Amino acid sequence: MLQKLGGFALAALVLSGLGGGLARAQPAAAAPAKPSEAPLPSCLDQSLASELGAQLKPRGVQKKDFLKRGKVVLVAHGGHYGGDLTSSSWIAGGSLGFFFTEDFGVQFEVDMTPLTLDLDAPLNKFFGDNRFQPGMAYIGLANAVWSPIHAKLKLGGGIVHSDIMLFAGAGRMIHDSVQGISADAGAALDLFVTRVLTIRFDVRDLTAIEEIAGETRHTNNVIATVGLALWIPTGL
Repeated sequence: MLQKLGGFALAALVLSGLGGGLARAQPAAAAPAKPSEAPLPSCLDQSLASELGAQLKPRGVQKKDFLKRGKVVLVAHGGHYGGDLTSSSWIAGGSLGFFFTEDFGVQFEVDMTPLTLDLDAPLNKFFGDNRFQPGMAYIGLANAVWSPIHAKLKLGGGIVHSDIMLFAGAGRMIHDSVQGISADAGAALDLFVTRVLTIRFDVRDLTAIEEIAGETRHTNNVIATVGLALWIPTGL
């Protein structure tokens, strides 16, 4: 009887020792290393994610809504002529252009502006004769046009597509005080307000050799205009 009781006691000690070792060997649950790795609270469920997704609009590159390739463009414009040797005045005219590709085209332009000299009256009194003959100057130019940049501008409550263009060319400025060939270079901004109409802003430097009040030199005349352009498709 004593032997049986001793065997039961020995078995109980062995089992208790194994149970304590297993309890010590079992690792504790690891806490989240970062707050961002913690599980989302129950309030941010699928319904909230769907609601946020409906409010957010995807952004990215969008296609151009206006193509210039194969189109003729008629422009009527007017603005300011800042003479180098002559007085500042108005300028008005128009141009006819054609785009062979989306980025490259040509245009032919005709403008007119009065050439006057505010100092002419004092010079006449001093010299006793007419040193400068005012009159209307006519400008004819042929330009190559390059359109390297397409942009989108936020105006009012919407987005307006636009093109930034660079141009350069040569021609004649017809007036008694102007000699030889004239040249111009500048930039323009087209705002595409409809499928066929654009608003064009342009500024350029018109160079010419002018003889004013006994002085002959190479002049740089600044021209800034705003106009309305009509785009006509040709099917090319």
